[in-house]
Amino acid sequence: MRFVFRADASVTQGSGHVMRCLTLAEEVVAEGHEVVFASAVASIGWLDAALRDSGYPTVAVEVDRIDRDALLALEPDWVVVDSYRIAAGEISALDEAVAVLAIVDGDARGIEAALYLEQNLGSDNQPWPGRESRMLAGAHYALIRDGFISARRPNPARIIDVPHVTAFMGGTDPTGVIVAVAEQLALVSMPFTLTVVAPERFHGEVAAALPNAQVIAPTTDLPALLGRSDVILSAAGTSAWDVCTLAVPALFVGVVDNQSASLRALIDGGYALGVDLAAGGDVTEIAPAVASLLSNQALRDSLSARCAGQFDGLGKNRVVAAMTASTRSPR
Repeated sequence: MRFVFRADASVTQGSGHVMRCLTLAEEVVAEGHEVVFASAVASIGWLDAALRDSGYPTVAVEVDRIDRDALLALEPDWVVVDSYRIAAGEISALDEAVAVLAIVDGDARGIEAALYLEQNLGSDNQPWPGRESRMLAGAHYALIRDGFISARRPNPARIIDVPHVTAFMGGTDPTGVIVAVAEQLALVSMPFTLTVVAPERFHGEVAAALPNAQVIAPTTDLPALLGRSDVILSAAGTSAWDVCTLAVPALFVGVVDNQSASLRALIDGGYALGVDLAAGGDVTEIAPAVASLLSNQALRDSLSARCAGQFDGLGKNRVVAAMTASTRSPR
């Protein structure tokens, strides 16, 4: 079978849509199928490199649009669409000719598709009127890269030496929240070493706040880096499920409003600590939360155990199994 992935990335849109597709593509290829990427990736060097290094054929497309004829010319059996910006009507029209998996986050926007993927925690308990039989919902389907699965360590809640903290606010960090995070980390008085992963345009401000930190650009080595950490600070976007699969005690920061529901589910479920800046949370909550993660072993054990029990890393296997088992013909 041939799977075409339609997703875009940019400094303002972020890299999560393309990264989710790359994750799903890993399993598609592992099961012996073909992959083609139809993506517009603008000025994100490390993501360009990730696509290039994947070896998947890539075709250029118009950003935030679906050229139905061009995609059909690739002769796909499935098209995976991961976008908030492509019009719902364009996705639905494509599904009239070929089976579409629409990756959604909280709202299908009226899209008509053969299958929907909603990987956010608790989404399996939401009503999906008229779509229940086509909805792959919940953390059971979380898309986790192979690198994160192999980076898991046996007891990530135990600190052996001086703890190491890694802060990562996404591959592009459109809002620049990493600067405020750095300023808060500078207020934590406990001893720890620190790596900050941030776009290069923020390196000067981060280094000024944290002169002893290692500051690096986003990298494809992120799974190993996070896997070695004792505490992780992350934006509450698509990388949250990667972090939870590692079961490293974490603090998630909500930076846009579509992250609020999943962040609340993580906090209420006892999987992580969180500060939702998009819903009125105060940035000053970050420093005491990090201090708690560093000092409170009972808290660390509890958060790590909850994550390990919920996130098994097999979501992409389940998604591909559902797609290949589907007998849906074009509508």
